Order: sequence, then C-alpha cells, then structure tokens
Amino acid sequence: MEKISLDQIPVTGLPLYEMQQLFRVSGSYSDVKISYITLLPGNRVPVSGTGAHQEDEYSFFLEGEVYTESGGFQGICRKGDATLIPRGEAHWCENRTDKPCRLVCVLMK
Repeated sequence: MEKISLDQIPVTGLPLYEMQQLFRVSGSYSDVKISYITLLPGNRVPVSGTGAHQEDEYSFFLEGEVYTESGGFQGICRKGDATLIPRGEAHWCENRTDKPCRLVCVLMK
C-alpha cells in the first residue's frame, strides 16, 4: 500500500487553480492520474475556449460548485456530483462563486 498526504504534494496550476496530483500509475495496459483540484473563485479553465484530454476524465466534487459545458451538457456541478468526460470531448468550467470548488479528478487512458 502507498499512503500520501496532501501536505506532501507540490501545488501546480497557479494562479488559476491549485492542483495536487495524488497518484500516477503507468503500465502496459493503462495510464492513471488522480488529482485533488481546487478551482479558485472567479476563475475559468481553460481561460478561453475549450480543452480536451487524451484520457477519460472522472471527477467527484467535494465542495463548492462550478458551471461547466461539455458534450451538450450545460449546467452546475456541485458537492456530491460525479462526472465522466470521455476522451477527446471539448469542455470547460468556471467557478462563478466566491468560494473554492474542490474535486478529485481521475484521468484514465
């Protein structure tokens, strides 16, 4: 077993958001990245346009909320919601509140 704490992991993504990649596992059949993300109030990712990944993106929202558009969905994701964005699907999100939005994101290839 491998156990890690958030205070042991460097933060990336500033100034738009804070991301701490929890695990990354690569093998002959898969590539998995698990990250804890804080999208700071008033920020959009990406800053303009849309983004997409080569991996399927699974997210679970722990706190706060974001407005997002992806694959025909337009709406709010908040605490307790889980999402799957298939690889290659264009998407973006924006924290339109005055509180951080925290989520765990898993990218799987």
